[in-house]
Amino acid sequence: MAEDNKNAKTDSQVPEQKPNLPGEAANAAPADIQQFYKKEDKLFLAGALLLGILFTWLFYGKNPGVSVPLFVTAFYVLFFAYVRPVTDKKAVFGWFLCIPVLMISLAFSFFRNSTLMVLNILALPWLIALQTVLVTGTNNFRWYSPGIIVDLIYCFFARVIVHAAKPFLMFASMVRSKTGGEKKSTVLRVITGLVIALPILLILLLILSSADMVFGKLVEKLPDLLNSLNLGKVFIKILLTLIIFICSFSYIWSLKHKEKFLDIDNGLISAKSADEKRRWDPVVLVTVTACIDLLYIFFVIIQFAYLFGRSGLPEGLTYSEYARNGFSELILVSLLNMGWLVLTLTYTKKGTRGLYISFRILNTLTVCCTYVMLLSAYYRMLMYEEAYGFTFLRVMTQAFMIFLFVLFSTTLVRVWNERIPLLKPYIAAAVIAFTVINYINIDVMVARKNIDRYFDTGKIDIDYFNSLSNDAVAELVRLVDADDPEVAEKAAEILADRKERIYERTDWQSFNLADLRAKRAISGK
Repeated sequence: MAEDNKNAKTDSQVPEQKPNLPGEAANAAPADIQQFYKKEDKLFLAGALLLGILFTWLFYGKNPGVSVPLFVTAFYVLFFAYVRPVTDKKAVFGWFLCIPVLMISLAFSFFRNSTLMVLNILALPWLIALQTVLVTGTNNFRWYSPGIIVDLIYCFFARVIVHAAKPFLMFASMVRSKTGGEKKSTVLRVITGLVIALPILLILLLILSSADMVFGKLVEKLPDLLNSLNLGKVFIKILLTLIIFICSFSYIWSLKHKEKFLDIDNGLISAKSADEKRRWDPVVLVTVTACIDLLYIFFVIIQFAYLFGRSGLPEGLTYSEYARNGFSELILVSLLNMGWLVLTLTYTKKGTRGLYISFRILNTLTVCCTYVMLLSAYYRMLMYEEAYGFTFLRVMTQAFMIFLFVLFSTTLVRVWNERIPLLKPYIAAAVIAFTVINYINIDVMVARKNIDRYFDTGKIDIDYFNSLSNDAVAELVRLVDADDPEVAEKAAEILADRKERIYERTDWQSFNLADLRAKRAISGK
């Protein structure tokens, strides 16, 4: 009996947690911040960071060579030092794979055949993933089963990101244990948020500078010191180091703790409750979101001042040039905002009441700024169409902007009412939008707007009508009597070709109302 009590004490490394007294829940630090990590976890954190630095030093701006076996060796040193691989019969093939992994990595330093190097670059990560999964026993399927492909896919798309926040939480926990005090911990988490926000802001700054010429010119006026520091290369190196650091840490941590993402009984990913999914620190996320919103507010001010308000533009920039560009970049930023909102709403802890309200307000600000970006993109597309005409793709792009507006409206409701799920209204909106887009007859819309534009401006791309369906024939008939004989002749040629193709189809199975309307329009003409 005494021996059992002794084992119970040694097996449990986590001290017993006392229940919170009334009023303490709001001031309690997040569970991940309170957690104490073992020495081997801390050493692994440092090793993963060194691995990221090593990757950048070996590969950035250089051709693969002896750097490949050096990095693979470093990866396996870190892997075997932290993970306890299995040695049973099921892992025999995994251990065998060490040989081809070693030989393929060494081939980069022995040979220079470009085709084989490309194939080796593609094959080596998959071999390493298969080998590490097998020797840790975290595979759901046998290595010779087709299902092993599912295990490998989870390696690349789940294991490498599932613990992406863990390194920052570990660092915060270690510093907090040294300094002590919730106030210092909060300051540290704010600093962590600023560090995370920096690369995000740089990426958004580049995209928004490309989207808006005035915004870009203002960014160019940053001190020349920034150019002398060659921030482009520094940013890429830091970003590359962080990516390798986070991915390698998350991947090896997942293998260390024998995590499996598939439920063998039903073949589905194991479900988690909403509270179990909330693992991201609210202070860090509030800091990052606040930084992003500050950038967006500045960009929105530029839109109202120069695009919508038509204030005096910088010298050498005309309004038509300014307004006709940037819609694709703004759509990209809107999609990034959508992904950011979905992730933060799903995975961020609530924290204190003040933090939770601040987080909601900041997310609302993100949605409102995105509304302005979508409005700016839509307006820019209108200006572009007035200058260059309407096409199916351009109208579909505008329809997609409206669809995004609906999704962001749904997201805004979710920000203030967490009981509303995101996926269900997203799917419903997508199904409705796809159905509606089939019935608004875009080809007729494109043809009508292009012909109206021709009668107003005398400009038209008549050849584009060849790419439109028979829905546009009834509108095309209007051009037969055009004042420009070249346009009228070309329209008549297109109609004659359509008439010939329509009358070729005589079987009743191919009947279509669009063909019937086109036939009547041509016959009436």
